[in-house]
Amino acid sequence: MGSNRLGPDENGARRRRAHTKSRRGCRNCKLRRVKCDERHPQCQKCLAFGVVCNYNTSHSQDLQPKSLDKTSRAHPEGSFGEVIFNVKPRPQSILLRPATVIGSGPGSFQLDSKSIGRLDRFLRRTVYTFAGNHNYTVYQNHVTSIAIEVSYRLSFLLESLSIVSANTDHVSVQNPFLMHVILTLTARHDRFLSSPKDHTKRSIAEAYHWSQGAALLNRKLSAPIRPQDRDALWAAAAILGLLSIADIEASTPWEAWPLKSTESSDLGWMDMSHGKKAIWQATDPMRPDSIFRAMRDDYRTLMTKPALCEVHDMPKDFVELCQLGRTAEPTQNPYFTAVSLLTRLWHLKCTQATMTRYMQFLGFMDPVFKSLLHEKDPRALLILAYWYGPMSDSLWWVARRARLECQAICMYLELFHPHEKDIQFLLAQPKKQCGLLT
Repeated sequence: MGSNRLGPDENGARRRRAHTKSRRGCRNCKLRRVKCDERHPQCQKCLAFGVVCNYNTSHSQDLQPKSLDKTSRAHPEGSFGEVIFNVKPRPQSILLRPATVIGSGPGSFQLDSKSIGRLDRFLRRTVYTFAGNHNYTVYQNHVTSIAIEVSYRLSFLLESLSIVSANTDHVSVQNPFLMHVILTLTARHDRFLSSPKDHTKRSIAEAYHWSQGAALLNRKLSAPIRPQDRDALWAAAAILGLLSIADIEASTPWEAWPLKSTESSDLGWMDMSHGKKAIWQATDPMRPDSIFRAMRDDYRTLMTKPALCEVHDMPKDFVELCQLGRTAEPTQNPYFTAVSLLTRLWHLKCTQATMTRYMQFLGFMDPVFKSLLHEKDPRALLILAYWYGPMSDSLWWVARRARLECQAICMYLELFHPHEKDIQFLLAQPKKQCGLLT
């Protein structure tokens, strides 16, 4: 691979290979954020993923399984247990009779046995991996309830999953977008547990629920927000934020940013934090009647910018490297806020209990610093590697990205900035944390 890469120019910056951008390509590839080869009649990415390419037609469903029999699509009035998003269940599937209907109208679907299984795993397993300090009870007792519409005849089943209580005759809250993102997160967790170290591609169910959940959420946000929808909207945004971090298709550092070829979608996952802030303001999860008010301590940490450190409290090597002490107003330095936030994490082990502190770095990142990351500025990359390092061996939804992109940053800086001795010296710590050094 090395022979095909462009080396740094005389100023040390990496030259970008000349290329032609294409805004064509199939909708499936755009949804999955992969480069479409635009082959006819179907692209190779869709062929490998097992879905029908919708490059040449506006009639095909997004991410429609290739094995689907178009003449026997499920219908909203079809047999119980069929999924209403046009995927006919396999004959050997054990289907619920009657099915649980999620929502009504656009975006509604029915839960088959596999989806009920994912919902069960979300409640009994996945929720504990991102909602610590007893906050998991908010998701178990409230979030799942506002995602579903439960018929009385199924209350006995869902009672066993702690979704509804025994005296609940009917829960009729129609938020299919929230159920989609819950099922996506659980499917992603399933994939991690089945192959925690080896790269595997998204399952069709995972890709489908993600695309549908995001699309339905955007549709909801494009209209005036109703008071009864506020908690469901915030829950979906919070889970999509986790998914954006967990979703990395690279299997080696060479395929990860910043070593991989530059694309317009690079660092797009970071934008989710800004989108979440907008939804936070619109839904106000800390209002007295919100189900999330019980999580106010963690949210107060996450949403409140910590006081910035004084220069003399920051690591001396970073003060010198980023020239933080050479101006009368160090806060005007583009690295100042990032180094200050990093300083507060310096001796803090990354655990579930401290993850909100680590996420502050992402939530309060200066736009100028993010621009430096897009430009692959070596000092900004080093700071990011120090943030990634402790997370490389932490919670499943952040560890893979942290490890691969930390490795990629270290290798990039060694390859394209070998002359910057201060940076090379400081690389030792993140290299050890991400597994490049033993």
